[in-house]
Amino acid sequence: MPSYVIVGASRGIGYQYLKTLSKDPSNKIIAVARNVDATQSQVTSDNLANVHVVQGDLTDAESLKAAAKQASEITGGAVDHLVVNGAYLSHGTAFMKPSDYVGKEQYFLEEFNASMTANVAGVMFAINAFIPYVLKSSIKKVIVISSGHAAVDFMAVAGVAEAIPYAISKTAVNMLVAKFAIEYKKDGIVFLAMCPGVVLTQAESLDQLPPPAREIYDKMTEQFQKVDPRFKGPMSPKDSVEEQLNLIGRISMKESGSFLTRKGTKEWLAQ
Repeated sequence: MPSYVIVGASRGIGYQYLKTLSKDPSNKIIAVARNVDATQSQVTSDNLANVHVVQGDLTDAESLKAAAKQASEITGGAVDHLVVNGAYLSHGTAFMKPSDYVGKEQYFLEEFNASMTANVAGVMFAINAFIPYVLKSSIKKVIVISSGHAAVDFMAVAGVAEAIPYAISKTAVNMLVAKFAIEYKKDGIVFLAMCPGVVLTQAESLDQLPPPAREIYDKMTEQFQKVDPRFKGPMSPKDSVEEQLNLIGRISMKESGSFLTRKGTKEWLAQ
């Protein structure tokens, strides 16, 4: 009975992990969420019988330590797969270029600190909290959901100048994953930073988005197709998570510390 801990499981990709993994009754799934009541309500509504929800916040190291202890009690002591998914990205900074921060330096510092706290420090807190239980597993895999915004060469080619605090923090967390991989290589833990692809998490389809959001996705698709004509637009969380799990099942120490797409490559727009 393999165990999976999903940190940041209340919505989007994180919640899709719960839905996909729960289809196999042999899986033990622990959802770590900031708002337990809301997440538990959704889990119950969706009849995800083998999902256990525990409280944990990436910005609160003590809550993550408590979540890890609860998870170990549910799994019987070991955690086979740890997936750290939560991230911070404010709407305000998502569309700001470097020059847009002229005269808004304090705002940049606030958003930069919030991004680094949740997306880097929080990931380290989560991994450190669960590592003692991952070490007890025979599988020992730790996955951090990163972003194409952290692929420096790709960003330059794609011409994406926005989302600066988020992009910097995701680039930094890739280095953190590499550092963890170096430290725990002797213990046989496989670490991976993974880009999930361009995933539509706000709605079931593009047609359901409000016009301003749809316009953003259409513009992004047009921009990315200039880089790679094969790119068809954002994919569903379901399709992305299925491919992510396929890769998680395949990776070994050979890939540990790497930053790869959900397909196990560095073709950031491949579909």
